[in-house]
Amino acid sequence: MAHVEQQAGSDGAVAVAPRLDAVNELAALYRLTDRLYRARSQHDVYQAALDAILGTLSCSRASILLFDEAGTMQFVAWRGLSDHYRTTLRGHSPWKPGDRDPQPIFVSDIDETNEADWIKATIRDEGIRALGFIPLVADGEVVGKFMTYYPQRRSFTTPEIELAVTIARQVGFSLERARADARRRAAEQDLRESEQRFRLMSENAPVMIWMSDGEGHCLHLNRMLREFWGVAEEDIASFSWAQTTHPDDMAEVGAAIMAAMAEKRPCTIVGRYMSAIDGAYHVLQTHAEPRLSASGELLGMIGVNIDISERQRADAQRELLLAELNHRVKNTLAVVQAMAHQTFRHVPREPRQAFESRLMALAATHNLLTASNWESAALSDIANDTLQPADVYKGRVEIAGPRVLLPPREALALSMALHELMTNAVKYGALSNDKGRVKLAWSRAGADKPVLRIGWSESGGPAVEAPSRRGFGSVLLERSLEEDLGGTVELDYRPEGFACAIDVPWPGRA
Repeated sequence: MAHVEQQAGSDGAVAVAPRLDAVNELAALYRLTDRLYRARSQHDVYQAALDAILGTLSCSRASILLFDEAGTMQFVAWRGLSDHYRTTLRGHSPWKPGDRDPQPIFVSDIDETNEADWIKATIRDEGIRALGFIPLVADGEVVGKFMTYYPQRRSFTTPEIELAVTIARQVGFSLERARADARRRAAEQDLRESEQRFRLMSENAPVMIWMSDGEGHCLHLNRMLREFWGVAEEDIASFSWAQTTHPDDMAEVGAAIMAAMAEKRPCTIVGRYMSAIDGAYHVLQTHAEPRLSASGELLGMIGVNIDISERQRADAQRELLLAELNHRVKNTLAVVQAMAHQTFRHVPREPRQAFESRLMALAATHNLLTASNWESAALSDIANDTLQPADVYKGRVEIAGPRVLLPPREALALSMALHELMTNAVKYGALSNDKGRVKLAWSRAGADKPVLRIGWSESGGPAVEAPSRRGFGSVLLERSLEEDLGGTVELDYRPEGFACAIDVPWPGRA
């Protein structure tokens, strides 16, 4: 709304209200301050403000308006205004949400403004001619206004304006405090609800959940952990988890948790703790996270304990069985090797050595698989074991490719394939002289059906000719890789050097 100078027009008298004396002004402001301080609701704030406005600013009608969540100025309290007036002028404001440093606006005569005719008509029909717009500010931004209404033209004096601004400032402080209280209550309610949700989740969780303070003392143990340690809920504050720790683990566990708290970082700890359920020590894996305040101060730790006793026993049993299996496999391979040596003692030395070297390659891959509990073997480990068995070939064999973990079946098949390729290179190919080179590289290829693509290439060796017959190596490559693994093998007898391209389904592990 346009600002109108605070002076009389040439066509009518101007109403100038008598000013309250300083003592009465101070008394009125004191009463306002006291009522605002004692206010228990927004309604109390509005009524105290309206009483002060009507009692000090010489008006018989007034209103308080605030921006709603949509940014529209809405009437929240009023005296002497009709429903039609409030409905028609709802949302009308000289300021928008977020405006800073708003200045009060006083209109001596509505007819002398540039407002729309329908606004002027609405105000005149309400019996209003002069108005005061005084902004209400909270947190430095305009949040609303209070209005004073007068039936005649009016000259607003400087003391009257200053008094209106003082009242607005007091009301603004109260609104700011009320909003802060509302945010605090909402935050407290959210915290209570969050704590209730946490407690409900914690009490019914299938793992042991705990929370500590900044010194490591227990604040919360969920039902499963209370039962494990035999602690009543009312005794949690005096319970010491350290007393249940195995003496041999106490130093390591205590040092780990204290270091994590000092450095405000997560930690994972494995230790043995006495259970009240069976009186035995159980192996618990603890994962703990720091709890920090908004300023970064350590409030304590929160964590989960998982009983891994059965898993550890199962792992130990599995390792025992795998060790026994590996021992039996090695014994079997040794028996096969001895039988072959006896059976083929009259066979020329070369084929006998070829057979024994294949057994040794097979045994080497078995060792790699045993080291990982027969879960997988890295292709790079297989390649290094197979292609660089002696220092004489170092520097002449290049191996390159990403880390790929092969399941046992693929690991055994590819190790035998690489062994045959290496044997052929040593006997007939690039490694049969002193300057030839071999390159082995692999990568992932294909989008819809990814494959492990392995490339073998030789250079610098004797001139290559295609063989007149298929040897054992070619048969093994085709049978083990094409038939057993569903892959493809392409052999290329290029004069400058033999090459082999192998594609097998991607093992899906890296």
